[in-house]
Amino acid sequence: MEKTSLKQKSLLIIFGLFLTIVLLEIGLRLAGAVVFYLQERHNHFSFAQNEYRILCLGESTTALGDEDSYPSQLEQILNAPNGQKKFTVINEGIISTTTDYILGHLDQNLDKYKPQMVILMMGINDKIYLLHDPTKSLWQENIKSCLKDLRIYKLAHLLYEHITHRFKEIRNPAKAAEIPSHDENDYQHTENFLKAVIAEFIQRFHDHMAAAAQYRQKGQSPQAQEEEQLGRQSLSAASLTCVQLAHRYRIQGLLQQAQDVLEQATVLKPDSPDVYEEWGELYFDQQKIEQALKAFQAALTLDPHNNDVFLGLARVYHQEHNDNAFFFYAGYLQTKPKDYWARIELAQWLREGKHYGPAEKYLDEAIEIDSTFEQAYLDLGQILDDQGQYQQEEAFYLKEIPLHAQSQRFYQALGQLYEKQGKMDLAKFYFQKATQQDLADYLPITWVNYNLILNKILDRHIKVVVMQYPLRDIVALKKNLGQRNGMVFVENKQNFNQALADHGYWYFFKDNFAYNFGHCTRAGNELIARNLTEVILKNE
Repeated sequence: MEKTSLKQKSLLIIFGLFLTIVLLEIGLRLAGAVVFYLQERHNHFSFAQNEYRILCLGESTTALGDEDSYPSQLEQILNAPNGQKKFTVINEGIISTTTDYILGHLDQNLDKYKPQMVILMMGINDKIYLLHDPTKSLWQENIKSCLKDLRIYKLAHLLYEHITHRFKEIRNPAKAAEIPSHDENDYQHTENFLKAVIAEFIQRFHDHMAAAAQYRQKGQSPQAQEEEQLGRQSLSAASLTCVQLAHRYRIQGLLQQAQDVLEQATVLKPDSPDVYEEWGELYFDQQKIEQALKAFQAALTLDPHNNDVFLGLARVYHQEHNDNAFFFYAGYLQTKPKDYWARIELAQWLREGKHYGPAEKYLDEAIEIDSTFEQAYLDLGQILDDQGQYQQEEAFYLKEIPLHAQSQRFYQALGQLYEKQGKMDLAKFYFQKATQQDLADYLPITWVNYNLILNKILDRHIKVVVMQYPLRDIVALKKNLGQRNGMVFVENKQNFNQALADHGYWYFFKDNFAYNFGHCTRAGNELIARNLTEVILKNE
């Protein structure tokens, strides 16, 4: 009998291992399918028969706003007709998240909420937060993501985590208990810390006041006064920490929590300018302009040298189209002459009032502060557009495009100019250039994650809405993701362009973190929600 060579034995072993892995993977997927079927059968009876659940996934542009967020407003609009079907819209947006995180938690969210439809608006954070090695090609990223999606990989990873944690427990039980989960949010850690600090300062206040009372009983007035002073300082520190916590809640869009903490801060120190300033910011985010104005005015009365209050008042007056906006913007810039974005805001207010010369002056100053930002250049182009100086506008964009070759916004602006003039061939050319640059703004891993997310959702026969950010072109998403059964695309470009022409940028956006768009105000999120409503009612 012929002997088996070492090479043949090695190949047989490798083949056996490969076959074992394949069979185990198949077995795990079949087991998972059975469990999923049983869960689906159970969950069919766990939800109301007339309830239609929509799961919204994304980053801060989805998460922020609380009742003003687009998911919250979408639910209100969908349920307004009082039809037989009840719509429940779930907001699972996560601040500063990436498509990696959304993909990693997708199964958990789908199992938890059992949605009939998922809305995706994501990808903007990937270039900021994902550690991407430019030497890795798309196929390398694809293989890596596919391997992580294997059931056997997840099983091995789970066993590894369990074994290593048990080993740590044996070596040092106390230390192992302190190890946080990978899913814990840094925001939560900070908020818990701030709550503990508030409680500690309040306790110190009570301790100092109790000590002061004892000193007074003994007739030791100086010591009592000292303790009372320390008590007041503790109360001030507690109030200031409440303001910091409220600020964190506000920037996360948790406006009710921010309001609750600010009410506590007001009770602790009702004459604090910091408390009134944060009230002003909160009211402004809620679009309660009259209350914001009163809060900022109170803060300024308590502390006339608070420059940030000047900016808050400027923004309130800007929203009201009040001439006082100029006074407060100018006053703020006297103390903060290097603030690029304050100059942009002031120039936009001047442009809205057709004060084009002064607007150009502030935009030129913004460029001197930082010539790498493109917003000032684009606003200069729009000033020419507002005045009908199309030839100068065209020459301006053509001059700036080579200096900002990586920006799709200049191509987009020039395309819109040509479209307005009826030069459709040129408009099409520059729109295509903008789209090509828009494609370059996405990382390869973003497309990999997007496709894996879509596959997971559609495999469960759940409908998907792929939505583009405000003012951005949908072409890049359509080109890379393709058309699939059960999936529709939603663009928020035309609706926002029309609305901005009537009301201006800052009516719909709180900032411009992404340069050509930012986090939406209630009005901006309502535009998104109403745009989605028509699509949802057609595809539910």
